[in-house]
Amino acid sequence: MAVDLYNATAAAGVDSSRLKVASSIKQAAATTGTSFEYLLTTAKMESNFNPRAGATTSSAHGLYQFIDQTWLGTVKEAGSQLGYGQYADAITKNSDGSYSVSDPTARNAIMKLRDDPDAASSMAAVLTQSNSFKLTGKLGRRPTDAELYMAHFMGVGGAGKLISSAEDSPSASAAAMFPKAAAANQSIFYDKSGSARSVSQVYSVLTTRYAAAADSTDTRTAFAAAGGDTMSPYAIASAAPTPALTMDTASYLSTFPDARSTTAVSATSTVASAQPAPAFRSLYQGGDRSQPISPAVQELWGSSSALTSSATPKVRAPGRLDLFSDPNGTYSSG
Repeated sequence: MAVDLYNATAAAGVDSSRLKVASSIKQAAATTGTSFEYLLTTAKMESNFNPRAGATTSSAHGLYQFIDQTWLGTVKEAGSQLGYGQYADAITKNSDGSYSVSDPTARNAIMKLRDDPDAASSMAAVLTQSNSFKLTGKLGRRPTDAELYMAHFMGVGGAGKLISSAEDSPSASAAAMFPKAAAANQSIFYDKSGSARSVSQVYSVLTTRYAAAADSTDTRTAFAAAGGDTMSPYAIASAAPTPALTMDTASYLSTFPDARSTTAVSATSTVASAQPAPAFRSLYQGGDRSQPISPAVQELWGSSSALTSSATPKVRAPGRLDLFSDPNGTYSSG
């Protein structure tokens, strides 16, 4: 017998609108093979589960605070496989790599999809997989969930550089390394006295904030109300990243193979081998593409050859650090 999730609202302590959001996120996780727990935590951090959240300082909007170009690019690339083909067909990828819609009415309809928890969750799930692939390639190991969120916050290039620097030169100034990000997110890059934090300290701040969101009452009650398995408390092993491999929810995502390879997933990928293959491998095929609107978008939809190379991944300097979030929004205060 089917379970009516909405009848569980009172018992779970979640209002009906938030339960709808949690149910949408769970469906997107199931459809794409992405971690429900991770997507739920990220929605908590980005919008506090408000599907109509909007930024006043940028185009960021919706449950996951997609900026306009990232949203258009994601719908164009993944929409057909997610049931939004008519919207994907209306979007044009320009020669400079930007995305546009010639019909104003169609564009408004596409952008309004960001208010739809089903659409926003599905697009965020696909981008989460892409970020996991890319970050795994840059680090040469699987990212933790908090590190995967760093890619959401800073872009894959910025996250890779932050994580590697926290390992190799933990005392280096994060503000000097990421001046634009530091200017837009002072509470992350500076302490209360105004002193610049080191890269290891910034890593710790982001990890701690992710853990707080994952362990929050809002996240846990939404998780339970939507029928998720028991959430384990998010553990912070240390203030600096560790190269040890752990099969957490983020590392599960990184076990998906390169689309160009016909080699089966290795025996060490025990979690992935027990799960159905995701429907979006074609999104990660190699091949030349026009220069996109930003390095962040290029990393999302570019070649994934770094994942199949035995050489140590090269981490390039980050470009724009506004992949999803409004840089003057979530982390600009407090």
